[in-house]
Amino acid sequence: MEREDLPTLAHTSLAEATTELLRERIIQGTFAPGERLIEVEIARQLGTSRGPVREALAALRAEGLTRDDPHRGSYVTSLQDRDIIDVYEVRAALETGAAFLVMERNDPETLDRLEAALGLMRAAVVADDRPAFVEADLSLHATLCRGSGNERLYRMSETQTGLLRTLIRLEVERVVHQFEPVMEEHANLVAEIRSGDRMRAADAVWTLFRRTSRVLISGPQPEREVTGSKGRSRSATT
Repeated sequence: MEREDLPTLAHTSLAEATTELLRERIIQGTFAPGERLIEVEIARQLGTSRGPVREALAALRAEGLTRDDPHRGSYVTSLQDRDIIDVYEVRAALETGAAFLVMERNDPETLDRLEAALGLMRAAVVADDRPAFVEADLSLHATLCRGSGNERLYRMSETQTGLLRTLIRLEVERVVHQFEPVMEEHANLVAEIRSGDRMRAADAVWTLFRRTSRVLISGPQPEREVTGSKGRSRSATT
């Protein structure tokens, strides 16, 4: 089956742009599992040198999306359901730790920044602006990890940002008519962090990420009522 050529990229941040484009094409299945990724051909289609392509493939290899076959080149690995679950379980573990540290530090500025990120998410919901929602979602999680005060934890979280951006974009595309449950889960997370209750905060983190992985694997689920912080009733997917 024929496939459209890759678009020509502007000569700015070529390695990052190439990485993001190839990552998205791999996750969406444009590049099939097991398909060889030929540097010179990708560079030709993108209108760039092989250097940025080589950097992109190295970054994707670190994320587990490509693999190297000695003397043969780079190939697409298969992102199985278990891989998606693993990505979000790692993220949940990191952000649970971040939430505990944020509560321990009790820094008003970090809590205010989390609320500001929530505000951007709400504004994106009202405007039905999916790209803005993705950026606001990522901003909230980055703020949480940065607010932990643990630089290594923050750097570990940042190494996953590119993959997470693509997965969140795919999630948002699948729940285009169900923004509110996603919004409420993030609001509940921030509320539980403010409450200082470690167990409830941890539960909020894991509930959010496990729902996300289920959406990516199985699609959106019917809504149900669950209890959020301080007994509030909220909608969520199961």
